Amino acid sequence: MKKDKRIISAALAASMLLPCFATAAVSANAAVVSDENSVSVGDYDLMDNIQDGVILHCFNWKYNDIKAELNNIAEAGFTTIQTSPAQPGSGTGTWWWLYQPLGFYIGTSELGTKAELESLCKEAENYGIKVIVDVVANHLAGDHSRIEEDLKPSKYWHTFGGGIDWKNRWQVTHGEIGMPDIATENSYVQQKVGKYMQELKSVGVDGIRWDAAKHIGVPSEGDNFWSSVTKYGLYNYGEILTGPDDRETGNEDIMKEYTDYITVTDSNYGKALRDSFNSGDAPDSSGNWCDRGISRDKLIYWAESHDTWSNNKDWGYSNDMSQNVIDRAYAVAASQNEVTALYFSRPSSKIKDNIKIGEKGSTHFTSSEVAEVNKFHNAMNGKADCYKKSNDCSVITRKDGGAVIVKGSGSGNVSVENGGGYAKPGTYVDKISGNTFTVTSSSISGKVGSSGIAVIYEEENPKPKVSVTPGSSTYETETYTLTLNTKNAENSQYSVDGGKYQSFTDGTKITIGAGLAYGTKTTINVKASNANGSADKTYIYTKVDPTLTQKIYFDNSSYNWSNIYAYIYSDAVSNAKWPGEKMTLDSSTGYYVIEVSDSLANGAVIFSDGTNSASKRYPADAKPGLNLNGATKIFKANHTFEDYNTPVPTQSTTAQPTTAKPTTAQPTTSPAESVLIGDTNQDGKITISDVTEIQLYINEMITFNQKQKIAADVDEDGSVDIRDATYIMLYIVNQPSSEAKVGQYKGGIAPTQPTTVKPTTQPTTAPTPTTQPTTSSVSDKYTMTFTDNYNWGNVNCYYWSDSNTKMTSWPGKSMTKSTTNELGQSVYTIDIPSDATYVIFNNGSSQTVDIPVTGSAKFYISGSSNGKYTVNN
Repeated sequence: MKKDKRIISAALAASMLLPCFATAAVSANAAVVSDENSVSVGDYDLMDNIQDGVILHCFNWKYNDIKAELNNIAEAGFTTIQTSPAQPGSGTGTWWWLYQPLGFYIGTSELGTKAELESLCKEAENYGIKVIVDVVANHLAGDHSRIEEDLKPSKYWHTFGGGIDWKNRWQVTHGEIGMPDIATENSYVQQKVGKYMQELKSVGVDGIRWDAAKHIGVPSEGDNFWSSVTKYGLYNYGEILTGPDDRETGNEDIMKEYTDYITVTDSNYGKALRDSFNSGDAPDSSGNWCDRGISRDKLIYWAESHDTWSNNKDWGYSNDMSQNVIDRAYAVAASQNEVTALYFSRPSSKIKDNIKIGEKGSTHFTSSEVAEVNKFHNAMNGKADCYKKSNDCSVITRKDGGAVIVKGSGSGNVSVENGGGYAKPGTYVDKISGNTFTVTSSSISGKVGSSGIAVIYEEENPKPKVSVTPGSSTYETETYTLTLNTKNAENSQYSVDGGKYQSFTDGTKITIGAGLAYGTKTTINVKASNANGSADKTYIYTKVDPTLTQKIYFDNSSYNWSNIYAYIYSDAVSNAKWPGEKMTLDSSTGYYVIEVSDSLANGAVIFSDGTNSASKRYPADAKPGLNLNGATKIFKANHTFEDYNTPVPTQSTTAQPTTAKPTTAQPTTSPAESVLIGDTNQDGKITISDVTEIQLYINEMITFNQKQKIAADVDEDGSVDIRDATYIMLYIVNQPSSEAKVGQYKGGIAPTQPTTVKPTTQPTTAPTPTTQPTTSSVSDKYTMTFTDNYNWGNVNCYYWSDSNTKMTSWPGKSMTKSTTNELGQSVYTIDIPSDATYVIFNNGSSQTVDIPVTGSAKFYISGSSNGKYTVNN
């Protein structure tokens, strides 16, 4: 029987705490783990500011999922990533709850916590990547009973209501779009939003995407909102669909007034691009608002957005168009000068209510047709452009630079115009297909590859680049072959595990792993230099046991499907014909489970009840499924798909040894993959040292890893502050707060208690007590009190002493329920002889540790660390 492929294995457990993870697919016998490559901002030739680069919209992605992809995002040439709103949403699950926020502050949601957003920003900075956060400021949630208390008064709200005439600008800025419209002209509202801007900036956010910006007025309309909230040194762009209103003409001045403060979207141009390519035709125009007088450096283009994808058939929808159509449209948008362009990571579902917060979208952004267009955009920065439609191709040429050619449909040989004679004459190799193109002063000719997109240019003063393929990963074979890559280098060298550097050329292969034990890490350093600079990277490879098995778990508690099937596929390979294989119930976890073959380790899964009903299938619209990325996963009851940390089932303690005597030994190890809340220094105990660590952390004198942050955030509000330290102090002095989780375990199960338990038969040689036990009177008894935080429902007390092991027989005497405390927990009592020195509380199967009780009556709080036990007051 194969063992579970647990992330808690020694080699992988440490990697879970590292700052970023690579998720690109590798060979079938290698699962990618943390990307421990050394990072240098200059490695990726990204832009210094957001407007000059391009943006990846990580719609609904968790902050940690974005963080895990930062290396791939940088490699694909994206200067900026954009997150979904960080404000607290008024609901959970479906994406649009985040667009109905409860206030202006960073909240905790399925995207992650404030600390995780800050961690993302910090790690992104290492790559030279900027972070934009979507901000909803035009409205808050419709249920005003839950919004921030100070924003509830009516003076902060417009009262026009719905039913907007979209040609009436006043109604556009004062009417409701599904939620009550906040009075953005009010100075207090502006102060609230301004403070939120400062909070976002304080965690490292670089820019803001303003949702529904057209519904917020400009100064000529008596609203100074934009001047008030854009003064904090952040990049700002606003979502303006179609235009400030729906007039064909006459609103250009209002649009220009917006651009005094923010960059604006050109949604009509994006629609024209995708509609043209969807019909198999190259578009005629190079823009919309730029032709109407808006400066190009104040525009953002896209081929599609979250609105065109996620609102069913509304908003000029794009979700019935192929990814290739969108890629062609994006290539035209992103290859132009001065404008920035946004690339949308498509969710797995195109049905509005099935698109969930926290679900990672498509990683197609890593494809060469997207990445090479991005790199062209960056390399051509500042070079004038010329757009031509030539022989049913879009041709964007850049002065003294190169060109991007996009066919209206299909692929094949082309001969097109060199617009303005901008592209430098010469022979080029298409960055995407590798095909040869010839450029003259008037024409460009060559073969466009299967993507329909060609990118041709020469890099100016290129810096050296080095890498290893695959990147940092695990491998299950005895040996593992790596390919060393170098480009634009005069001198390239590599080193294994800190040994002597050796020269290599592009494509050199080396083999590692021979004779190494499982869990051994091998470090590969590669470096190169030329006249323009140097490059240096580090990669880590871990040899793992090939008997480990990847699994998928399914939590059926909220679905209640009668059968669970998993259809696992990758390209043309699948685990079975639809609906896949039937999952089995794992009695130790309560989840349904299925093993994943090596060939499908980096594939995707679709869950169903075995029918074709969309309501009994997830994702509801089937492909693409949920990405596995080489990890054991669990599909939870709240529609989230996460890495699964396999718990170790608690062993039954009902079987008693025949001769063993109860001991007072405490558990020596914490449960796998669990965090003891309050134990910030990870020593298995909760002491004043943990309080001190929090104080040092708050004052930025030390840093915490992810487990320490979980342990320190005892009230689970998403931040570590002095309240957490206070709650731990209360716990230490046996006055625990109901608002804190101190002493509980998170991420696993509570520790299995020692299995050295009560004798079922007495020792053959009876103990010889120094004095014979006597019949105790009431005055010679102690009252023991037990709070049933375990919810056992019935509690026994087994007690004994070293000199008298016959005081009780297992499982002891039944305790009496005396009351219910203010937390709703049952409280049980029992009188025991004063000469009893140990007790064990139990329900006949589960039990506490052995507890010494000599001295006085005691009070036991179940569920506490190490059996917290105190003198009755």
